[in-house]
Amino acid sequence: MSAFKAYFADLKRRQRTSLIVASGCAAGVSIAATALLGLSGWFLAGAALAGAAGGAVMMAFNYLLPSAAIRGLAIARTVMRYFERLSGHTAALRTLAELRPWLFERVSHAPLRLSRGETSARLVQDVAQLENALVAQSHWASALGGLIAALILTLLLSPVATLIAAAGIGALIGLSRRIAPTSTTGLPELGALKNSVHETLPFLPDIAAYRLSERFMARLSEQEAALRTAREAQARSESLPILLNLSVLAATLSLIVLTHAHAPMPVLALGLLVTTVAFEATGPLLKAIAQKRLFAEAEARVAELGDAEATQPAPRAGSVLRFGAHAYGLGPQTRLLIHGASGSGKTRLIEALIGLCPIDEVPGLTALPDLRFSLSPQDAPVLNGTIGDTLLMALSPEEIAAEKPETLTARVWAALEAAQLKPRVAAMPKGLHQWIGDGGVTLSGGERKRLSLARALLRQADVLVLDEPTEGLDAATEDAVTEAVEAHLKRSGQGLILVSHRPGPRRLCDQDLAIDPTSLRPRYVGVVQG
Repeated sequence: MSAFKAYFADLKRRQRTSLIVASGCAAGVSIAATALLGLSGWFLAGAALAGAAGGAVMMAFNYLLPSAAIRGLAIARTVMRYFERLSGHTAALRTLAELRPWLFERVSHAPLRLSRGETSARLVQDVAQLENALVAQSHWASALGGLIAALILTLLLSPVATLIAAAGIGALIGLSRRIAPTSTTGLPELGALKNSVHETLPFLPDIAAYRLSERFMARLSEQEAALRTAREAQARSESLPILLNLSVLAATLSLIVLTHAHAPMPVLALGLLVTTVAFEATGPLLKAIAQKRLFAEAEARVAELGDAEATQPAPRAGSVLRFGAHAYGLGPQTRLLIHGASGSGKTRLIEALIGLCPIDEVPGLTALPDLRFSLSPQDAPVLNGTIGDTLLMALSPEEIAAEKPETLTARVWAALEAAQLKPRVAAMPKGLHQWIGDGGVTLSGGERKRLSLARALLRQADVLVLDEPTEGLDAATEDAVTEAVEAHLKRSGQGLILVSHRPGPRRLCDQDLAIDPTSLRPRYVGVVQG
């Protein structure tokens, strides 16, 4: 059994009691609804006939017991419906509350080959399908309870009516199973559209400058049209069982009326209404049957995420980094510059160093130091949130809880000051609570870079890893940032691993590790000259 299936089965086993309660309540709801509508039809027809027959018959008609039974059934149906929804959705939500973090952790540690849009679609839409599948487990009990109650009550009309109702429901189930749901779920189209939007957003200034909006909008419009077509096909497929249900119901009710034209009106009304309820009870069941394959496909796609093999960690060697025959000690005094031609693999080496990619993707890397790292990456990603949200990513919930609010705020402002971003943030209307938009679109590229640097400086780690920390900055700001980083290293006692093409930050380092662009193998050079 795969890791995902084993984990998902264990989650459902823990919620078994809630799912059983939901199924029992669903059956009770259908039984109460069937009896309620049947009794209501009998009561209304009987009361109408009694009223038409005259005052003496009307006075003799016992309306107290039926009305009390109707109210009792209505209350019972409402109460059981409440507990059915409570138990079923509680089980589903608790299961997914544990499944989503587990999946995200697996995704974050596995080298998946899916696009961002496809991964997002699977984590959202497919996981939502699993929730629907869990909730739908009670539909079997609901349909069974409604069918049994309806068939028993139709016996009050006649056994023939019962046979007609059973035949109609059987024909409905048989025909519904022949209707294959569409294989198009819209998930690939949605993933492609999301991916295009993710790829387009960072280039909005370029699109405006080069007047490419029509070209990009045409591409997005094509993908949106493909998604709409897929969703419409899915909607048409899901509407077929409803149309079939209504058609077979109409035929069944017509046949009951034709064969029982001379039956007493109250009993005939009871038989027709309970048959209608029986067909309604099968609706959710037939929908679940029709979506069974879609549920299975969604589970298979989510399983692909959950079963992805996590990146195998490299051997840990204390504070030693091993490249081939060379070993480099990392610690508070480390000031190591990694350089090489563009595309030679410097960023990949850093990613392997901190465990973001497999070690075998960097030839010559055989052992990693067992240290804590703080990274400011080259692309400087920020959250779709506030300034404070992005900075506090550097700290664990335990660290945040342990700090006094005023102390934590002082640390955040100190990190912003070191990154030469404090005046800019202080001038914002809401300061640290300023919303900066999706990917920090309200900030310039240099401001996003310095915000990422401030986040790295805020984290308590053994070694600070900076990948092009002053890219996009002017000379004066670069000098100020370099001096602030140097002061931070002396104050914090952290080591430094730097990737930079600019001469300003490179003066922080006294060791040089050059990467050969032809072999992608690190080559130790020695003390930095000049």
